Amino acid sequence: MSDGSAVPVWPQAAAMQMKIDVAVNAEGGVLVLHDKPFPDYLEWIEFDAETGVMTFITAEGKLQDLGMIIHAPMSKHVARARQICTVCIRDGDVRDLGIVPLLVRSGG
Repeated sequence: MSDGSAVPVWPQAAAMQMKIDVAVNAEGGVLVLHDKPFPDYLEWIEFDAETGVMTFITAEGKLQDLGMIIHAPMSKHVARARQICTVCIRDGDVRDLGIVPLLVRSGG
């Protein structure tokens, strides 16, 4: 029986494991604010501009869905970004900060 380490998808979306939100600005700056660490080191983040789905990809290739859809007009700002700043905030203090490359998928 497998221990689950070979399964490429984390069993729960990030929004089910932690408080998490996405903030953007018109210049394409994107923040992912969360209160718990991700299960593993993030290598990059993918964003599907058509569906509004954001997926976190770890260094070992595991996938974790954000767990919520990014709707217009926010989605157009996310689609312009090339990186995302992740900020872990607990008890009112910044506990971790990272810059993660963003890959944007679009149909057109």
